[in-house]
Amino acid sequence: MDRTMRTNRHWPHRGGTFEAMMTAEPETLAVSEPGDEEVIARVEAVSICSSDIKIMRMGPEHPLFAGAKGAIDTVLGHEACLRVVTVGAAQAGRFHPGQRLGLQPAMVIDGARSIIGMDRPGAFAQYLRLGPEALSGHVFDVPETVSAAAIALLEPYGCVEKSWRPNVRGQLLPGGRALVVSAPGADFSLADVPEWREITVVGDVPDFLRPRAVTRADGLDGLSGRFDDILALGDLGAAHLERLAGLLATGGVLLQGRTGPSPGPVSIDPARLHYDGLSFLGTSSRDLDAALSPDAQRFDVRPGGVALVHGAGGAMGRIHVHRLLQLPEGPRTVIATSRKGQRIDDILRDFKAIADANGRRLIAAGAEDLAGILKEHAPAGVDDAMIVAPSAAAIAQATGLLAPDGLLSLFAGFPYGQGVAVDLAAVALTGMRFTGSTGCSVEDMRNVLSRVEAGTLDLSANIAAVAGLDTLPKALMAVSEGTVSGKIVVYPQVPDLPLTPVAGWSAEDEHGLTGGG
Repeated sequence: MDRTMRTNRHWPHRGGTFEAMMTAEPETLAVSEPGDEEVIARVEAVSICSSDIKIMRMGPEHPLFAGAKGAIDTVLGHEACLRVVTVGAAQAGRFHPGQRLGLQPAMVIDGARSIIGMDRPGAFAQYLRLGPEALSGHVFDVPETVSAAAIALLEPYGCVEKSWRPNVRGQLLPGGRALVVSAPGADFSLADVPEWREITVVGDVPDFLRPRAVTRADGLDGLSGRFDDILALGDLGAAHLERLAGLLATGGVLLQGRTGPSPGPVSIDPARLHYDGLSFLGTSSRDLDAALSPDAQRFDVRPGGVALVHGAGGAMGRIHVHRLLQLPEGPRTVIATSRKGQRIDDILRDFKAIADANGRRLIAAGAEDLAGILKEHAPAGVDDAMIVAPSAAAIAQATGLLAPDGLLSLFAGFPYGQGVAVDLAAVALTGMRFTGSTGCSVEDMRNVLSRVEAGTLDLSANIAAVAGLDTLPKALMAVSEGTVSGKIVVYPQVPDLPLTPVAGWSAEDEHGLTGGG
């Protein structure tokens, strides 16, 4: 095929509503030659993410669009398997036609997010243009022996892996901006004080800061900007803790040292926990370094414990369940909740055999049944709770179900500005953990791929349906309404492929669907 005649059928997203998408039509444009630093790739397969639907429903209110300039004009779709078609002259040493690639879409350019399938045109299209930023560190070679559908699922599975890995900062930041707030009588030590570029102190100056140059402030009112590190020393009240959490910069650390009782619930913004990488550390020891020890910062599930996946009926929740059941040092019991009855049945149908084979107990139920289940299986609370449902009520419920040293991880996006009540002081007093995660790295995706190639992870367990590009609205609706449990994989090169339920999908099943030429 003459590449000057190549056309790209795609679904544009210009900020319209989800409902408008249901009656829209795809567009077709000519594909121009790649620039010297570019590559044109064919989209062999792309899977639908619930984020694609969330973006259409929330529009410019979506947290990842916050601060964006200009009108929305993009192509969604970020979970993709690609095949190189044409290569710009400057990229010829690294890429060649026919090369198969995986894609990690969440780029950061000049300190700002620039996501393929959101900020930049994505893979709900037949072809994708990749620039030097993506080619320098966001694509990687993938084998021919793995299905295009499985390659597309490396990104969501990689995101799940990252959510159970150290994904926020666990140390104080040299060169950062620090705020130290001391309650009367607070007495804490810190052996290795960073060379902060700026230190603001409210209350008494701790001994470990002498003779550092500090700026004194009478209170939290009037403080400007956000802080990379905040040290909350002594038995500060709930209002102070809430305000300090709000003063954290993106990627910031709130380190508590306290010995007294908890002051009660504190409202935190779940979007900041999910998107902004906030880190909450604490200790009841006089030595603050105890909170900075890796041993005090658990991210993965407790081996042999009880884990809750709250909102497990959707595709990402199912991936969490799948991971926990096949994890070598996983929990003894996995409780999976969903608010749709059929999805509960589907979880048991698809994963009960995996649980039995690995000596695990899988319980799938509605959230309304949790109290009775926990009374029997986790009377002291769950060790780990992964929140996949984008619901503040779900977070509040799960927080109340945690064991005193339990881990709550947020894996659901919210608009900025909401609040959810958590016992933030418990981080210091009992070792409770609150984390959140979004996106993944190429390394996360490669780790998933290595397990697929080794035969220890079968991604087809979560491939529930396939569709062609022109069937995208129907496929999106199926995901939105929960009528399909698991992932829907779209094959853009066969636009008229109907939405078709599948089971045990493999590379052989893809024959004729991924395109050629």
